[in-house]
Amino acid sequence: MDATVIVPTYKRPDDLRRCLDALKDQTKLPARVVVVRRDIDTATEAMLAAYDPGKLLLVVHVVTVPGVVAALNEGLDAATGDIVAMTDDDAAPHHDWLERIAG
Repeated sequence: MDATVIVPTYKRPDDLRRCLDALKDQTKLPARVVVVRRDIDTATEAMLAAYDPGKLLLVVHVVTVPGVVAALNEGLDAATGDIVAMTDDDAAPHHDWLERIAG
């Protein structure tokens, strides 16, 4: 089963890097990772421009509306696959997190 992971983020580039690194270390890689950031969040924009996603298919969406709900809605609109999983930018999912969800 293909899974999309949505990660809304705002002004926490170091936390986001740690989250993305944890997603790269999953026993079952997601089909794609959709990071949703605010248009005014230049620190996250710079971090993502320099970040090496490795085997992750990393897609970045930008929203102008503040709040996590707007970010999640944008991520859901961009999601593909059989399963949609969400995590926060300040979380580092356990290495088998997605495997347990997607089976």
